[in-house]
Amino acid sequence: MSSAVDTLTEQLRGKALETVKRHKASWIELGQYLVTINKDKLYKTWGFLAFDAYCKKELHINPATAAKMLKSYAFLEKEEPRIVATEFPQTENPRAIPNYESVNLLRLAKENKAITTQEFAGLREAVLNEAREPKDVRARVKEILSDKDERDEVEVRRAHRNTVIKRLVTMLAGARREFESENLLPDYLLKQMSELTKKLEDQME
Repeated sequence: MSSAVDTLTEQLRGKALETVKRHKASWIELGQYLVTINKDKLYKTWGFLAFDAYCKKELHINPATAAKMLKSYAFLEKEEPRIVATEFPQTENPRAIPNYESVNLLRLAKENKAITTQEFAGLREAVLNEAREPKDVRARVKEILSDKDERDEVEVRRAHRNTVIKRLVTMLAGARREFESENLLPDYLLKQMSELTKKLEDQME
């Protein structure tokens, strides 16, 4: 039994090595192998103390890249299982296989509460159906967040403006009542104060 397990383990090791040498579209297959290797700590069987060391020394993959692949594969497995299905490369146009970095950006976008459901849907279309390159996806995410920052700044200025106007209206109304009750100002000035208060209130948004 142990011999059979060892054989399967070595086969998995060989597949991982073989896959990493192929076209970048094979990252999904490699991601599947890496998930198993990392989860079951198979790299220790092959003499590596850590998963990062295995990726770097045997697969010649930067640990940060391997981490992105793992997270991207896990994201697809949960959100888009059709893409990680074995038959996907045969049933879909190879150009439609998304780049792992683009998928990772999509994963991060889904976790970003500042990005709306509609905005995420647009990003999903670009990544999963159009297979856009990471630079394009990154630019789109930046554009979304930049527009949001500008809108947030406008909202902050509007809120501040309304607060100042409200404070002035309250002050004018209080002063007018005091002037009127103690007969400190002529009627025409009291009327102008009322008109100014009304005009200020109309400026609030």
